[in-house]
Amino acid sequence: MKITIKLSELLYFSAFFIWLVFNFVAQTNLVYKFPSIYRYRIIAMIVCIVILIAKLLLEKHTRRFLLIFLLAICLAITIAISTNKLFDGLTIISTIMLIVSVKNINFRKVLVFWSVSIFLFMLFVFILLKLGIIENTLRIQLGGRYRFSQGYQFVSLGANYLFHITLVYLYLRKNRVRFLEIMLLGIVNYYFYINTDTKSAFFLSILALIVVYLFRNKELNQRTLQVTGIIVWTAGVIVPIVLTYFYNPSIKFFQILNTTLTGRLSLGHKTMSLYGVDLFGQRIDWELQQRSTSVFDNYLYVDSSFVNILLHYGVILLFVIWLSYYLLIKRGYFSTVEMLVFIVLILHSMFDPQFFELMYNPLLLLIGLVWGADELNYGET
Repeated sequence: MKITIKLSELLYFSAFFIWLVFNFVAQTNLVYKFPSIYRYRIIAMIVCIVILIAKLLLEKHTRRFLLIFLLAICLAITIAISTNKLFDGLTIISTIMLIVSVKNINFRKVLVFWSVSIFLFMLFVFILLKLGIIENTLRIQLGGRYRFSQGYQFVSLGANYLFHITLVYLYLRKNRVRFLEIMLLGIVNYYFYINTDTKSAFFLSILALIVVYLFRNKELNQRTLQVTGIIVWTAGVIVPIVLTYFYNPSIKFFQILNTTLTGRLSLGHKTMSLYGVDLFGQRIDWELQQRSTSVFDNYLYVDSSFVNILLHYGVILLFVIWLSYYLLIKRGYFSTVEMLVFIVLILHSMFDPQFFELMYNPLLLLIGLVWGADELNYGET
């Protein structure tokens, strides 16, 4: 069988692979052996941007797309300047470039490419871990929680990669998914759960596996999908922001909720109080250092994806993201299984930070289907 690939696809997948591999490796314990990985990650994002520019220059475009591209790049550069950090600036520019450049690429191929790449990366880390080349860091948190990193810098990273692989796999398989596949995915997720104690990733993975299997042969009408999707999507963005803004430690409700969410509300409220909200984002110096017992020293990080985007990258970008998915839902883009997967993704992103990180969430590239809708190859999704 002859396999053909277009030049635009070759350039896009080359850029995406370079971006993925270096950003992924920088989140593993390999950085303790090779600190220069951080520097290579910066170079990799620059190379990625250059390749994507070459791709866009080689293609023909409508005036509409050129206008959208110009606006997107201006937004990315403005946010990059506002964040005032090289890594953050390159991250936002390269992420938006990857979103815009998905033009002319079959979206299903992108999801398969991401899934295979991340699976191979995770397998590579697992092999290094078993060979003793990288450390399986132990964290003992308050309450006596034993958590092993499985070769990643933070204990939750591997579980969150697996959670997103599970969602994308279900998104691709749709009604073809079988019980054996559901069981295997559940077992692998359980392995990470018992070793990393990452609850949200595990329980939401199981929820996704169950609801997709139950609805795999059912197709809800588009009106139901649209109304449900818009309500869940809008609430998913707004609710964590509202809870964070109005958080009050003297109110019992917030005390209980904050404890349940392992301090996420208090940390988000603290960050919001310190930095406020800006139209185009701002520089935030996250403090992620922790003692060996995981008792944090001045720890500062916002885990809610949407609160994080609002504070770090600004009101405009968050609105653009919300509007893009709103239009996708309104236009009836999602099938029943796709919508169920997307809803689980929203639930996870409400209080976990991976929504705007392409390493974890390739469904972020769906935004590109809205920005270039008149030209893009939707393909089979």
